[in-house]
Formats: sequence, C-alpha cells, structure tokens
Amino acid sequence: MQRPLYKTSPPGATSWLRFFLIVLLFGAFALRLQELTRQDIWWDEARNIDVALRPLPQIADAPELDIQPPLYYWLLHGWSSFFGVVRGQPPTQIAFFSRLLSAFVGVAGVALLMAYGRRVGGAQTGALAALIGALSPFWLAESQETRMYTLGFALLTAAAALFLEQLAFRQRNAAPLFTRTSLLFVVFAAAALITHYNVVFVLVAWWIAWGVWAMMQAERWRQLQAVVVHGLALTLLFLPIAPIALRQIPGYQNPNITVVTLGEYLRQNWQAYLGGYAYDPGLLMGFADLWLWGVLFIAALGLVWRGITPARARGRASAPGTHAFALPFTLIWLMGGLALYYLAVLDRSAFHVRYASFVTPALYTLIAVGLMTFVRWRRSAPALLALALAVGLAHGAHADLYDARFDREHVAALTQWLRETTTPEDVIFVDQKYPFGFYYQPYAIDAEETLPASAAAPARYLFVDINTIDRRLTEWAGQARRVFWVQWFESDTDPRRSVPFLLDKYGRRAGEQWFHGYAVDWWELTPPTHFELAPQMQPLTLQFERAVQTVEASLPSTPLCPGEPLPVVLRWRRAPGGAVDRPLKARVALYDAADNRLAQADERLLNDRHLAPAHWSMEDRPLGVYLLAAPDDLAPGRYALRLLVYDAETLNPLTWIDEAGNPAGIEPELSPVEIAAAEICERSAP
Repeated sequence: MQRPLYKTSPPGATSWLRFFLIVLLFGAFALRLQELTRQDIWWDEARNIDVALRPLPQIADAPELDIQPPLYYWLLHGWSSFFGVVRGQPPTQIAFFSRLLSAFVGVAGVALLMAYGRRVGGAQTGALAALIGALSPFWLAESQETRMYTLGFALLTAAAALFLEQLAFRQRNAAPLFTRTSLLFVVFAAAALITHYNVVFVLVAWWIAWGVWAMMQAERWRQLQAVVVHGLALTLLFLPIAPIALRQIPGYQNPNITVVTLGEYLRQNWQAYLGGYAYDPGLLMGFADLWLWGVLFIAALGLVWRGITPARARGRASAPGTHAFALPFTLIWLMGGLALYYLAVLDRSAFHVRYASFVTPALYTLIAVGLMTFVRWRRSAPALLALALAVGLAHGAHADLYDARFDREHVAALTQWLRETTTPEDVIFVDQKYPFGFYYQPYAIDAEETLPASAAAPARYLFVDINTIDRRLTEWAGQARRVFWVQWFESDTDPRRSVPFLLDKYGRRAGEQWFHGYAVDWWELTPPTHFELAPQMQPLTLQFERAVQTVEASLPSTPLCPGEPLPVVLRWRRAPGGAVDRPLKARVALYDAADNRLAQADERLLNDRHLAPAHWSMEDRPLGVYLLAAPDDLAPGRYALRLLVYDAETLNPLTWIDEAGNPAGIEPELSPVEIAAAEICERSAP
C-alpha cells in the first residue's frame, strides 16, 4: 500500500480545506464567466474555431496548424459539436461556447494546482497555490480565450502530481518498472505534449531531474531503468503525431525578430505570469511595480530560508526521499523549462511570454511555498502575505476584464462601420484570414470562391504576392468604384506595401479610419482599372558595397504632371560573392538641378518570404516598390531620380560601386524625370 507523501492533516483542518477548495473553484469559475464575450473573437481564436469546426479527419493535416499539435482541436471539435456550435451563428454565441472549454479546464487546472502544491509543501501550501492560480490575471486571460494553454496547464499539473506520487511509491517499495500511477503520469505528460509542442521543454527538464534523483538512490540502476522505459513509453505515445510535428517544427522561425536579452526575457515572463497581459505600473495607486517585485523578493527569500532551515524545524514527514525531492523537482520545472525555451528563442527567434507559460504551475507553487515559510516568524504571516498578494492579483484581473486599453481587436465595430459605409459597387480587401468572416458576409478566404450577389460590398482575404498582386487586383477590383484595404495592427502580409503602391498609382486616396487593432484606407477608382505593377522593366545594375545590387528597374518614361504619383519598381539581388549581415533600406529620391531633395520614398529590402538580405539566397530576385509624389508646385523641367541604400538601424549609407569596381559615392542616379508644363497637363486631363 502506498504511504502518503505528507502527514495526514487533522480532521478539522481537512474539512476546512475541502470547503475552501469548493468555494475557490466556484469563485474561479464565476470569475472566468465574467465578461466572457465582452471582447470580440480575434485572430488566434478564429483560426482555432475554424479548424475545429471542420470534419474530424481533416483537423490534424490542416495547414493553419503551422506549429500546433492537434489534441486541443480534436477536443474543441467534440465540445463544439456537443453545444451545437456551427458557422453562421452570432459571433457572441460562438465565442461563449468555444471559450467555455478554456474556462472549464482552467478551473480544473486550479484544482490540480492544489493537489500538486499539497504534494510539494502540504495542504496549506496547496490551498495558497490554488488561490494564486484562481486569481492569476494570466491564467484568467487564457481561460477566456479559445486557445489550448489552459488545457496544457491542467494536463501538465496532473502529470506532475502523478509523477510525485509514483516517485514516492517507487522509493518506499520494490515497485515494478511500471505502476498504475506511473502509466497515468506518462499518459498525461503525452497528452500535454500533443496539446502544445513547447511542453517538451518542461518534459526534458523533468526527465533530467528524474535521472539525477535516480542516480542518488541505492538501487540506482533499477531506478534509471524506470526513467528510460517511461521515456520510451512517452515517445511511443507521441509517435502517431511525429509526422505532423516533423512537418511543422523544422522550418519554424522568424529571423526578422530581434532576440530579447536573458534579463528582458525573464522580466517579461515574470511580469506577465504574475501581473497579467493587462499589467500597468499605475495599478495599486502607482505601487504596482513595488508589489510585483516585492512578491518576487519575499517568495525568493522564503524559498532560500526554507532551503537553509533544518528539515525537522519545518515538520516534514519522516520519509526523506520523495518529499525532499518535490521542491527541487518544482524548481527544476521552473528554471529548466525557462532555460530550455530561451535556448529555442536564440535558435528560432520566436518569443512570446505564453510560449514559455507551461512553467506557471511550478511558479505559482513556489510562490506559495515561499510565503508559507514565514509561518515560523509569525503564525499569521502567510495569511497576511497571501492577502497582499491577492489584492494585487485582483487588481490585475480587474484590468484584464475591464480595461479597454488592453482589449484585443474591435472587429465588430469595424465590420459594422463597413456595412454602413460601403456599397455593392465597392470591394473590401482584408490582409488576414481571420476573424473577419465571423462578423461580415459575403466574405471569402479561398481565392477560387465566387461570392454571391449581395446588398453589401464583397469582401475577400487578400494574400499579397508582390509578383502577381497587380493581376489579382485587376481581377477583383477592376470594376470597383472604391477599394477598402483593412489591415491588422500586427500584420506582415504586405511589408513592401505593394497594395497601397498600386492603389495610389491608379486611384485617389479618399480616406482612412482607425479601429482598435485595425486600420482602414480606401481609394476611389474610375473603372475599368487595369493594374500593372512594373511596366517596361529594363536591365539596371547598381551595386552597393558587397551587399546588394539592382537587377532591373521600371522607371517613369513619359513626362509627369505636378502632384502626380511617381512610381519606381526595382528588382534586387545579393551581390555575387558578397556578404551582408545588417537589415537594409533603400531610398528613391527626386532632386532638382540645385541638388534639393523634393520627394522621397524609403522601403525595407525584403525578399518574397519577407526576410532581410542576410537571409536571401543567391537565387532570390525580390521586387521593391517606391512611390513618390511630385510636389504640386513643381516647375516644368528636368529632374533626377537617385537611389540610396543604407543600414536600417544605424542609417549609415552603403557605398555605390561603379562598373570598374571602384567606390563612386553613395547615391547614383537612376534616371531623369521630365515634369510637363501646366498647360500641357490641363489639356491632357480627362
């Protein structure tokens, strides 16, 4: 029979803790239902809902799961089917039932956190850990979004509790390699891994900790056998998902993202995990930073004191093995998980605080352990510290629920404005697939889909391929009188700005409107409109140091009128045999005879995968577009277009190398430009 990891609490204390847990769980669930549909469905949620509503066999291979395993989507599929969620329902109804799954497993995570905390520091530590999880603004935010993180927290916490149970039993008994508890541990760990791949960083840290513990035991080789065979069992459970993971993970990176320093990485994580996404130093009457770092200092002080205080003084159970390892295991979970993920950040340049958040159950448990240590100073000290902690958490939770500054996108207001502003003769283009279609119809994501006739303007997701964007606009907007271009605030769909380049070139910019998370620009056109990005491309070689050079250029070939757009298109490549390790920008500028710069356009040098020149292959030949506006009062005559390439960070220009291979300045001439006389422009005006 397995012996308990800790001494049994007195009956009165057990009843009180059971009552506390019930009240806490009901409170946590009520908190997560509060304002559950206040915020609109946003990109991640809409993608998750769209994938989950597909037929079950199509989910695992959905291309939208770029870096996501399928377990959560399978679960959301069944959950949505149970509650009758289908496309076309009011978005608030879809949001409520899809988010309800996250709220439900979020509350389960709180209960499991109490179970885990009890195994680390006793019943009161478990209760305090659960309180932190219930009030955590970070866990609250994730419990109110249709994402997989709360499911991952719950599964991982359950696995950790089972791990400590099986370890306690294994130390005290001549256990077989597998026990029922250890098999359940492997199942829950595998389920967490196929909920989110970043769980692997925690699991690696766990297995390292388990191996170290095994080496410290008398029967070390038998214990090491258990470590190995459980690792193999976990691998076998993951194998069916391995082909999906191998398709998704190897190429996942973003070299254009600046890697945060270790200190900044830790600061951002700590602030988010304790203060939440809506953390503001102005909270708590301006003392939020003091509270945030005070909690860290006091909890760390308690943990250090616990580490140097004799075990007997803390009233721990007589069995020294497993209960002694529970706290080190939790520390390794936190520190090892953070460290291993940071190594991935350095390699893949993909960082967000939620990606490392599978350490939060360990973090909240350690905070509880640290605060409970102060019971030796004064019996009421942990309660007072917990109260101070809860006040700060409550303020953070209130900000997350109600502070509009930290809202996601206001897509409902955006689509309502579009319905009121547009006509069937207009067309709307959206630079992101989601969540526009949940709030507006007719809308198409698939380029081959034919939109039905409607009293509302047709709307489409516009995937921007700079090499074909002119043909796509001609097809979809050639007969439109107005084009509305909706851009998400985090979008990188058109970083070279080819869409506004073409619309400015062939239309008249008529206005702009801002919404929380979105910008809308629109243009007036005179149909029929035939868009052409780069007419009459001609060979042109201008090399800038041993970094980049132009290959072709489309330049103005006829006289322009004052105020007209002056379009320039350049095709680039890396300089043969050269090297570049800095982000670069190019400037096309218009000069008069006195060398006065009259107009300019500056754009980043990016290839078709939106990567900086350092990451281009020698076969890349990306286009860059530059639209200048000739001043309205420009006198007729001859002007010059010049090209400058410079470091995007330091602004230092690169040297132009002439055909002989010699430095020849920094701003070579592209071509002359003729500005026509006003009377000629008036005669040619429509």
